Amino acid sequence: MRSCRVLFVDDEPNILSGFRRMLRGHIQDWELFYAGSGAEALELLKTTEIDVIITDMRMPGMDGAQLLAAVRQLHPSTARLILSGQGDRESIISAVGPTQQFLTKPCEPEVLVGAISRVLAVRDLVSDERLRSILGDIDTLPKPPGIHEQMMEVASRPNCGISDVVAVVESDLSLCADILRLVNSAFFGLSSRIESIERAASLLGLDTIHALAISGKVFGAGAPVPRNLDVTTLRNNSMRIAGLARTIATKEGWPRETVSQTFLTALLRDLGLLVLAGIDPDGYDLVRRVPPEDIWAVSQAELAAFGCTVPEASAYLLGLWGFAEPVIQAMACQPAQISGPPVSPIAHAVGFAHRRLHQRIVEAEPDPDSWLDPIRTARWNALCADLEESVSEST
Repeated sequence: MRSCRVLFVDDEPNILSGFRRMLRGHIQDWELFYAGSGAEALELLKTTEIDVIITDMRMPGMDGAQLLAAVRQLHPSTARLILSGQGDRESIISAVGPTQQFLTKPCEPEVLVGAISRVLAVRDLVSDERLRSILGDIDTLPKPPGIHEQMMEVASRPNCGISDVVAVVESDLSLCADILRLVNSAFFGLSSRIESIERAASLLGLDTIHALAISGKVFGAGAPVPRNLDVTTLRNNSMRIAGLARTIATKEGWPRETVSQTFLTALLRDLGLLVLAGIDPDGYDLVRRVPPEDIWAVSQAELAAFGCTVPEASAYLLGLWGFAEPVIQAMACQPAQISGPPVSPIAHAVGFAHRRLHQRIVEAEPDPDSWLDPIRTARWNALCADLEESVSEST
């Protein structure tokens, strides 16, 4: 098995020398390559399979956005990261399509190494190279017809407020992922992760959101929604699971960051279905015939139809896009076993909430060594029942 290969592209030799010094401690783990221009990088890619490319944004001739657009077309399974100055927002908007992660320049060593490591870690989730290429080729997820026009209309109103934008974003699962992906990029230099749609929209600002709507690169329709996928039901189920999981995390007294990560993992757990159902609609028809309450049978049907499970595809996409590691790990191990090998509390909460969507009550196995023991299981069932009852009464 070959080592992972990482390519750095910058027209300034001093910058490339800096990367060499910065990553000297990783030469045993990764094969490192360097190119002084976009053209040189593309020539190298003709003969060398590269796992991750990191390029400067501003370069003479072919800039970073143009280079990554070419890489996406010719080598879609290669992960694509771009380095740009924080004041360079117009360039960022132009690079939204082909770029999977944005890193601010100058980039701290631990940020750069962390970004590369997370991208490489998720590659094991999808072993099929064809499927990697399909997932890597995605610039924006499928969205319902008219969502772009709706966002344009809202963002163009003279009295438009953040709440108006949030209402549109929260109406579609893909928009939620897109806006969180952008605002959590290292380009914004935030000290903590943002899991709230309202907070993400506020940080982007109405001017940036309007520009993104005009460009169509975030709020555009993308590929057609799979013919046999009900995106409204998918969104409603995801919001319900996320609400249950957040209630569990909150009532358990978990730290605020963990509560947010639990909500986000549950919300985006089935995001990959937007892609997988479009790749193989007939396979998805077979998956839909499996009773949803039989979670392990559903998982096996997804694996047989697509070559990976839906949560694995979701985790792979979020890993490419730089989402937080606890979110990716908790998502990748779904469906989480009630008893058996230990997983994170986040994974247990999300798995439990997912079961509650299709089962009236989640039964615990009498395993004294299980973290999710019968006592905790009963408490979580009661929490979910209370929330479901209050939601039912309010509607």
